[in-house]
Amino acid sequence: MFASIRKHLQKLVEWLDFPPPRPVPGVADIHWEFMGDLLGELTALSDTETVAFLHRDFTGPDAIRELTRQWIWPVWARFTPASREKILHTLDYCLATGSEKTGWIFPSYGIPIRTETRLFFATVRKELTGNPVPDSIDRRRYRENRRQAFANTLFSDMTAEKNGDTSLPGLPLRHGLILPRDMQRHAASQPLERIRHWAATGTTPDGVPGLPCDAARWTSGTDPDIIREMAAARFERQKHDRVGVHRLTLTFSHPVGEGYLAGCPDTTVTTRKARCIIDRLGFLVRCYPVLRE
Repeated sequence: MFASIRKHLQKLVEWLDFPPPRPVPGVADIHWEFMGDLLGELTALSDTETVAFLHRDFTGPDAIRELTRQWIWPVWARFTPASREKILHTLDYCLATGSEKTGWIFPSYGIPIRTETRLFFATVRKELTGNPVPDSIDRRRYRENRRQAFANTLFSDMTAEKNGDTSLPGLPLRHGLILPRDMQRHAASQPLERIRHWAATGTTPDGVPGLPCDAARWTSGTDPDIIREMAAARFERQKHDRVGVHRLTLTFSHPVGEGYLAGCPDTTVTTRKARCIIDRLGFLVRCYPVLRE
């Protein structure tokens, strides 16, 4: 019985993930999560690294440039040219139009960096490309593509370290591990009051400090093991030789999570989305509900 339900649920998710619309000549498709993908390793910090970043100052351009060289450039170098183009289009659109989605990245991914987000992403873009963000853009040449099939199309080299490839810059030295308790923080058994406190203060249900961030738990009828299995299967299907995806977002036909947006502890938000972060060796290291559409 359970195997049958699992099979039907997997088919439903795959059916809902329609292929993205056909490209329109002269129009660039964008998606807000691409700005988070650009940050790579910063989206899956260990508890040790989270505490360390909380004590660093990233309010000035010099500090942001240093962070870019150490943490973001090695990730950027691994993206395929087509993926880099999608990221840049998204950055240009969000920054040039003043989109509020620029401010979604840090709280949605739980990144513990104190900074002004527009300054941060503008500085990162210039450091990576040598060019500043354009002062203005023609909005007709951009299209916000909300299809999850499109959101999952950023590909990068996932196996350089495993194969001993020295042609790409080394990724930052990691301190600590992503522990199973990260999964427990989103368990359906977590009291809503702890989730609310997490969103308001940044402190996780088990006491690890951070910045206010989106905080959610799985709904009581959701089996996160099934979601992780789906993500692993999708990841394997999307691998091509050495190229794969770093982040997968799955959309369901029913709510799978509930919680609170950063700094908004008075309104409960439900979601049909789950985000899965895969490290550069192909291991699933994080899986949690995504509250922002």
